Amino acid sequence: MTIPSRSTQILDRAVDTMAVIGFTGLVIIAFMTVVDVCLRYLGISRIPGLNDLEEVAFAIVIASCFPAGLKKGNAVTVRVLGKLLGHKAHSYLDVIGALFMLLFFGLVAWQFVSFTIDYASAGRTTSTLEWPVAPVWAIVSLIMIACVGVQVWVLRGTLDAAKAGAPVEHQADSL
Repeated sequence: MTIPSRSTQILDRAVDTMAVIGFTGLVIIAFMTVVDVCLRYLGISRIPGLNDLEEVAFAIVIASCFPAGLKKGNAVTVRVLGKLLGHKAHSYLDVIGALFMLLFFGLVAWQFVSFTIDYASAGRTTSTLEWPVAPVWAIVSLIMIACVGVQVWVLRGTLDAAKAGAPVEHQADSL
C-alpha cells in the first residue's frame, strides 16, 4: 500500500467534504418533506415554497456526490476480461475505462454549462416563489466541471498504474 501524496489528501478531503455537504442537504430535504407531510396530515398548511426549494436543491445534492464517486473508483466496471488477460492488459483496460469516463463527464459538463446559459438567458424561475434557477444550475455546472478535473486525476493514476503493469488500487473506504 502506498502513502497518498499531499495533493491526493487535499483532493480526497475536498471531494469528501462536497459529498458530506450533499448528503447533509439530502437529509435536510428529507426531514423537511416529512415535516411537510405531517403538517398536512394534521390539517395545517404545507411549508410555503418547499417544492421550489426541493426543485433547486436536489440538483446540487445529487451532483455533489459524483466527484467523490469518481475519485474513489466507484464507477460500474466489468473486470472479467481484464482478469482473464492478466495484470498488464487489465491495467490498460482500466485506462480505456477511465478515458471513456472522462469523455462522458466532459460531455455532461458541457451540456450542463449550455443548459445553464439557456436558463439564464430565458430568465427561468421556480414555479411558485419565482426564484431564478440559473445560479443553481451554475453551481451544478461547476460541480460537473470539477468532476472532469477529478477524472483527469483518476486517468493519470490509471496511466501510472498501467506503466507499472498493475491494475489500479481502488479505495475501499467510503464515507
